[in-house]
Amino acid sequence: MKTIDKNAVKIRRMVSSDVAPTLDIWWADIPEKNMVASELLGPLDLSQIAEYEGILAGFLLAKLEYTGHPMTGAAMIYLISVNPDYRKHGIGTLLIEALARDCQSKIIKTIRASIPENNAAITRYFTDAGFRRSNVVNFDKVEPAGK
Repeated sequence: MKTIDKNAVKIRRMVSSDVAPTLDIWWADIPEKNMVASELLGPLDLSQIAEYEGILAGFLLAKLEYTGHPMTGAAMIYLISVNPDYRKHGIGTLLIEALARDCQSKIIKTIRASIPENNAAITRYFTDAGFRRSNVVNFDKVEPAGK
C-alpha cells in the first residue's frame, strides 16, 4: 500500500475537463457512460474530485435531488470511487467532508446515499462517516427482460 500525506490531497469540485478521464479510467465497462456524463456538471451537480500529486486519486458523484412530500432537497451520493493505490487513506472521507461543506454553503441539510442493505462493510463505512438509516424507503419495480 502506498504511503500518502493526507494533508497533500486536494479536493475540489468536478469540472468539465474531469469527466472524460474519470469515466475512461473507472467506468470503461459501463455502456451508458455518455448518459451518466450528461448528468454531470449541471446546475444541480455536487460532484467532487480528489487529487494527490497531480493524479486523480478518487471522486464522488453527487447531485441535488428534490423528492418526497413535502418536496425537500437532498444531496444524493451516487458513487464514491477511490483508485486502489490510494485506498485506506481517508480519501473517501475527505470527499464526503468536502460535499458536506459544499452542501452547508448551499443550505442543503441532507446528504443521502443508497447502499445495499446487506453489505456490512459499506454500511459500516457510511455509519462511521456520520450517516444513519433514514426514514426513506426505496421500492424498485423491475420489468421482465424484453418488455
